Amino acid sequence: MRGILTKYYIPLLIAILVFAFATRIWRLGEIKGYIFDEVYHTITAKLIHRNDPRAYEWWNPAIEPNTAVDWLHPPLAKYTQALGMSVFGENSFGWRISSVIFGVLVIWVTARLALDIFKNHAVSLLAALLASLDGLLLVQSRITMNDIHVTFFILLTVLFYVRYRKSATLHRHLYLFATGVSAGLAMSSKWSGLFALGTVWFLELIRFAESLFYHHKEKFHKRSLLNHPFFFGFNKLIILGLVPVAIYVLSYSHMFLQGKSLVCEGDVVEQGQCYCNPNSSWWVTPMKKIAGGDGTSWEKLEARGGCQRMISHFSELNRNIIAYQTTLEATHTYQSRPYQWFFNLRPVWMYVQYDNDVVANIYAQGNPVLFWIGDLAILFSISFLLMKLWHAYYLSNINGERQKFKNLFKQFHLNNEVGQVFLILTAYFAVWLPWQISPRIMFFYHYTPAVPLLCIILAYWLNKIWLSKKLRGKGSLLVIGCITLIAVNFLLFYPNWTGIQVPKSVAEKIYFFIPSWK
Repeated sequence: MRGILTKYYIPLLIAILVFAFATRIWRLGEIKGYIFDEVYHTITAKLIHRNDPRAYEWWNPAIEPNTAVDWLHPPLAKYTQALGMSVFGENSFGWRISSVIFGVLVIWVTARLALDIFKNHAVSLLAALLASLDGLLLVQSRITMNDIHVTFFILLTVLFYVRYRKSATLHRHLYLFATGVSAGLAMSSKWSGLFALGTVWFLELIRFAESLFYHHKEKFHKRSLLNHPFFFGFNKLIILGLVPVAIYVLSYSHMFLQGKSLVCEGDVVEQGQCYCNPNSSWWVTPMKKIAGGDGTSWEKLEARGGCQRMISHFSELNRNIIAYQTTLEATHTYQSRPYQWFFNLRPVWMYVQYDNDVVANIYAQGNPVLFWIGDLAILFSISFLLMKLWHAYYLSNINGERQKFKNLFKQFHLNNEVGQVFLILTAYFAVWLPWQISPRIMFFYHYTPAVPLLCIILAYWLNKIWLSKKLRGKGSLLVIGCITLIAVNFLLFYPNWTGIQVPKSVAEKIYFFIPSWK
């Protein structure tokens, strides 16, 4: 079986991508009006398509009834949505086609990431198949929002990082640079793209700790400056710190071309150029304490135009974004908490159309069977890692504390099964758990970037079950049964995810089987 999958890997992957594309594009433009948050994202993409500067202004009234401009998110996803309208017109198909394309790309990069980590064609194909059968990824690939875009760039960031870690050629540093660029593109699609950078930095800190541990007793003159851990860390700081920030700033190029300022050069308050900020910069207070005295000279250093400081349109826009995201006290009927996402308990009701005894709904919901089996895979992965790390340190026959620590660090290498599972599990939790401390309301679709990673983890363990000799051939039947249940569930729930009419009685009995799903 493995030989067949390897030989026909490309045709099989293309078949999965064609299936994903077909299920996402079918009836894409049939719903002519705005669906859920399209009242924000589509409106803003329209303004960008028309080269209207109001796309980046927070003070204007809505340009259409019951809508609002989405200045709260970076513009990269909206550029692609505007491009779709440039090709297909300002219609429902035009403003949604970008999500379809990125939705299929998410399936592709899921396959590539699984293959690069585990070097197993079966795991790669199975991960792509599982991702193509998920409801949350499907819905977000058919609606004009930015979640599927940031999901793609998060996965791309992890993919390039894996290639950087596994490469021993000159391309290695190109992969590291590509990691920084991809992280910047993720941040430029949605601020939660920072989670991708957090994943990389966390994994690099482990490697940095290992480097210090291995070499702290070596004499400095024996090693070149370029190989010194601190220089190595500084190099990463440039590529994984400044590059993503630069990409984020560049994502607002369209705004700058319209005349909005990146740097305030004047001393007069003027919308689009300079704004009066009542607070001094962050560095003024510590400098006042260090220098002593009344500290007024430090405040005067940047005071202009009767303000503590003048800031640009770019700075004021991002300040408003931070203020809105951290002070929002709104509530919503379909808001949820991160622990509910794990169990697929609270989907988001995005659309409904009643017609006599039939109803058409769109619920942003995960494939229940996929999620629940995937949850078991996550819990098993955690147990697996704890057991392996415990054994590597406490139960190994290695003598000496230093040697035990070396053995422990080796477990995190990507040529090791523990390191492979640890990396994908780290990425999974990094794009999910930080939402737990978010002060604003949250929705199930914020879990979107975690789903492909869940599929990879599940695919890995299903493949292990298939190959298990302990199950005496029953492993293959178990895997086939799981995939069949997931596929049947996909077909069953597909109308509820895409706005296809079904009898109300069917919807009540199947789609709302769990009360919190309604």
